Amino acid sequence: MIRPFPARFLGRCPACDEPIRVDDTVRYDDDELVHDDCTTHEPPPERPAVVCTTCWLTTCDCEDTP
Repeated sequence: MIRPFPARFLGRCPACDEPIRVDDTVRYDDDELVHDDCTTHEPPPERPAVVCTTCWLTTCDCEDTP
């Protein structure tokens, strides 16, 4: 993890869309320069539930029964 540092150039934060000014505290998030108190990571998308083709439930015992 890269430590925060003062910005040396003007720019725009992709996380909050606010300007980055010289001496603002910034850090790299992946390959993007963001304000230190911003984040560009969104929560991962929910995985779709696996549906049983026998009973059409997402949690069942169909495969466990002989």
